[in-house]
Amino acid sequence: MALANGTRLGSYEVVALIGAGGMGEVYQAHDTKLGRDVAIKVPPEVFSRDPERLSRFQREAKMLAALNHPNIAAIYGLEEAAGVHFLVLELVEGNTLAERVASGPLPVAEALKICGQVAEALEAAHKKGVTHRDIKPANIKLTPEGRVKVLDFGLAKVFEDEESGADLSGPTLSVAKTEDGRILGTPAYMSPEQARGKQVDKRSDIWAFGCLLFELLSGQSAFKGETLGDTLARVLEREPDWKTLPPATPAKVRELLRRCLQKDANRRFHDMADARIELEEAVLAPATRGSSELDLAIGSLAVLPFANASGDPQMDYLSDGLTESIIFSLSQLSQLRVMARSTVFRYKGRGEEAQEVGRALGVDAVLTGNVLQRGEMLMISAELVDVENGWQLWGAQYRRKVVDIFATEEDIAKEISGKLRLKLTPEKENLLAKRYTENVEAYHLYLKGRFFWGKRTAEAINKGIQYFRQAIELDPTYALAYAGLAEGYVPLAVYCHLAPKDAWPKARAAARRALEIDPELSEARTVLGAVMAGYDWDLPGAEKVLRAAVALDPNYPRARQTLADCLTMRSQFAEAETEVKRGLELDPLSLHMNAAVAMDRYFGRHYNEAIESGRRTVEMDPSFFPGYFYLGLAYQLNGQFAEAAAALEQATVLSNNSTLMVASLGGVFAASGKEEEARNVVRELEELSRRKYVPQVFVAAIFAGLGDKDRALTSLERAHEDRCSWLLRCLVADARLDSLRGEARFQNLVRQMGFVQ
Repeated sequence: MALANGTRLGSYEVVALIGAGGMGEVYQAHDTKLGRDVAIKVPPEVFSRDPERLSRFQREAKMLAALNHPNIAAIYGLEEAAGVHFLVLELVEGNTLAERVASGPLPVAEALKICGQVAEALEAAHKKGVTHRDIKPANIKLTPEGRVKVLDFGLAKVFEDEESGADLSGPTLSVAKTEDGRILGTPAYMSPEQARGKQVDKRSDIWAFGCLLFELLSGQSAFKGETLGDTLARVLEREPDWKTLPPATPAKVRELLRRCLQKDANRRFHDMADARIELEEAVLAPATRGSSELDLAIGSLAVLPFANASGDPQMDYLSDGLTESIIFSLSQLSQLRVMARSTVFRYKGRGEEAQEVGRALGVDAVLTGNVLQRGEMLMISAELVDVENGWQLWGAQYRRKVVDIFATEEDIAKEISGKLRLKLTPEKENLLAKRYTENVEAYHLYLKGRFFWGKRTAEAINKGIQYFRQAIELDPTYALAYAGLAEGYVPLAVYCHLAPKDAWPKARAAARRALEIDPELSEARTVLGAVMAGYDWDLPGAEKVLRAAVALDPNYPRARQTLADCLTMRSQFAEAETEVKRGLELDPLSLHMNAAVAMDRYFGRHYNEAIESGRRTVEMDPSFFPGYFYLGLAYQLNGQFAEAAAALEQATVLSNNSTLMVASLGGVFAASGKEEEARNVVRELEELSRRKYVPQVFVAAIFAGLGDKDRALTSLERAHEDRCSWLLRCLVADARLDSLRGEARFQNLVRQMGFVQ
């Protein structure tokens, strides 16, 4: 009889019955000692009276305890209370694969990803000398996070394995010897030797694995018949209906299934590792979409983020970094327009929609790929697709050691340029082959730095800076790592996460070091120009450096953006608009490029256009606080105070109370006549200034809105002492300060900064 809810077994209180089978009942229970929910498995009452059966149950506990793997449900203990023996197990949330497949077959990519995790679990169990012997969809759960958990090793049997040193626990039970006429295992997933009651080893799990994969792909059991006898006959004598597999099933997967489902165990894969490797290669193999004579004119390309085939989010940095490296290499080719990183990364996870994404981006071809690292081995596949007709222009697989990652990147870039029939000069050939470091560990640290820098939150940027520093420690001549370090400090300065004197000199030092190593590095030259404009206030010098950066890499969007910013400070608004538009064309889905357009419109006093750009930015990503920042400023100067306050309140929340956002909100309160709210913000900023940098230019805007010119001018003078990143552009073009422009102290400040108002 099932245990009633509320029943206590020692410190465990039964909550609900989860399921029941031949080896017992499983309940959700609450561990009152540790305050956690668990699963408890109670064998049938008859087991307690049968020493052999109880022994098998206890063996299950010992075997499970030996299996420590993320894809195998963990065992917490074997206990007895009130004469009841029970296992305490990990409570796994989610649906079983039986529940998933009940509504139809899974997409091919999802089925392969799931079975890849099942293969890893079985491989780990086999290394410990344990077979499962009852692999089926009902014994596998998929957690809400996408993690596979293999359940119920209740029918598992220790097999003789020289490497594991495990002992045999007796002969396998035959059909005739099983209790109540039941077969030990589930007939539709039993191997032929298991159905005959012969010796069973890990190859039976390989058979069941093939049955599982077949069912997930086709939505139908490979061997199930109307009766038990019919099912066993199918297992022993018939082939699965291969025609039920979806047309999209890769050839490698079909071959893998045939190897798993061989009637003769000697003709199957010898080891689960072999099946896993075949599956991984099948996942990585590019799909053939047709052929082409390659007479098409390919002038533009998008490299979509390569998929992380491992399923481990901690390895995203590798797939993302490889993508960025290939983008970087191909963007050096002047004949080819390559979409920027921030635009293509908006399509992460959509590699299977390459043609559709390519059309949305307006490019001729799309490169997609997969990356998988196994120990010291790296497996990469890449596929180049023509957007117009979906043809595969090129596809390749690379199985290399991790230390050869540089050569792999070089091969991919060169082969693409060859397939696109790009005529490369020796100089361009050298660009594709250029390596900034030979230290693989330093390269991986650099990729991690770029991965976190790309998140653009203050916390993530600081983490990225740490990785760049570690890369430099391993290779002090790594120019790209210095450039990444320099770029890391720019948003910290611009959005006032750091005081200017703490951020800009560090950015300058790193950029200069990068240029000492590689004078042709546009990224480092762009940062140097930003420092000269925003911190040194040397606008002629900054413009010269930034135009050189654009010349070095005309397809580098941030060089265009930073040049536009410099031109705005020089009051050259029309030319600034040209440059920022060009940057947006290169990187149309970049949040920061769209925000830069809004800023350009704001300082150019085109507020309706600034509002339009700001709205477009926040629609692209409602969690991106700079979009709300520029939108709020534009609303304010367009007289839409309620909308301005709402936008800047959102920016304040999303930025975790950035002092820049708080001060901007105070400016709206002051301009809209909410004097008390504005003064409260001033008091808040005074308190925050004891532990954070506060941009005094934006404090000046609050006082200007309140009509307190003296305190506004004092704040501007303090901003001058701080070398505030916003001072020059606001003195030149921010309408919030217009009431101060006729003041002698304002004009004196302008003269000190070396430009004419």
